[in-house]
Amino acid sequence: MSGTGKRHIIVIGAGIVGTVCAGYLLRDGHGVTIVDNNDPGDMTSFGNTGGISPASVVPIAMPGMLKDIPNWLMDPYGPLYVKWSYLPKALPWLMKFLRAGSHDRIGAISTALASLNMPTFEAYAPLLQAAGLQHLFHQTGQLFIYRSEEGFKKDQIGIELKRATGARVDILSRDEIYQLEPTLAPTFVKAHYIESHGHCKNPGQLVKGLAAQFIREGGKLVKERVRSIDVNDGLARAVVTDAGRHGADDIVIAAGVWSKTLVRPLGFNVPLETHRGYHVTLPEPATGPRRMVLSVDDKIALTPMEMGLRIAGTVEIAGLDAPPNYARADRLLELGRTIFPGLQSNGYTKWMGHRPCTPDSLPVLGRSPRQRNVVFAFGHGHQGLLGASKTGQVTAEILGGRSPSIDLSPFSIERF
Repeated sequence: MSGTGKRHIIVIGAGIVGTVCAGYLLRDGHGVTIVDNNDPGDMTSFGNTGGISPASVVPIAMPGMLKDIPNWLMDPYGPLYVKWSYLPKALPWLMKFLRAGSHDRIGAISTALASLNMPTFEAYAPLLQAAGLQHLFHQTGQLFIYRSEEGFKKDQIGIELKRATGARVDILSRDEIYQLEPTLAPTFVKAHYIESHGHCKNPGQLVKGLAAQFIREGGKLVKERVRSIDVNDGLARAVVTDAGRHGADDIVIAAGVWSKTLVRPLGFNVPLETHRGYHVTLPEPATGPRRMVLSVDDKIALTPMEMGLRIAGTVEIAGLDAPPNYARADRLLELGRTIFPGLQSNGYTKWMGHRPCTPDSLPVLGRSPRQRNVVFAFGHGHQGLLGASKTGQVTAEILGGRSPSIDLSPFSIERF
């Protein structure tokens, strides 16, 4: 540690969470190094759907999901698919996931998500302003559409959880839907609309821009593959990479789904599973939404972005090593055309990435109870872009010796 009382901190992970944590720590006056074998924003953060939705507090696991398991196994193009050969490995995680969706647990999970997600715009603001990236955020609302009254009624618990945050949730009729999005297919009968929500029009560029500002302000980026964390006398002493050993006063683990292998030697077996997500990006779609539109029945989102229209969503549970099944991406395009007829797909691109998901939809955030100079900041699941800003703020509070501005007990690694 330097004589000024500021510390040398290594952040493992150059995705949106790691980059924001590093930016906040640097603003506190620490010496900060990001270590990752990939360039900032090139992995999961690159393919993000782009939603910035403070009232996104609905857990992935919800009551009644047990009856859906047969469909998950049988439909390889469905909203949630478990690959048969991976089922034995996934089963323990799936059992925890279903238990987390019980009626008596979803309220507490939603409250914890609200504490992390509701301040997202405010927590991003100083970093965006410093980097000149405010233009990437559009607070133009989000529209959640339904093809039937039955689908709308089925979503009532989620709508009420959103309203419990204090966010205004407007219920729209068919006519009101088409006033907002006149080019939608004429098949949607109901919607809910949250005006305070928005989207990022280029998630990958957001991470790269924040990382560039981090470097301009004196931060360091090391492009090496992390192998392990060197622990001695109860403290993490260094990050060991394929190129050497980097000493540190403190270490932040923000490596997404790959955090699981880093924390296991520290004494923690975290049920962290990859929800493999796909997207297609249409560079010249010809038609599409004015704002982010989410088809609740299809479990997909359509987001207008700098590079065109992105259609993303669904979950595939097949592990880290299985090759991408890009037929799932093609299916997204098919669904997109049922929502916005006339979409043009010339030159469209496909992508697959790994969302780091815990069974209860909550990230792991806080100090390690075994190595007090290690802070965990991983497992944000489908909400890395959304939860990154408050996560970075809280990480800086922890390592700056200040009281965290949210209750960290729901995010403890010991809850597992």
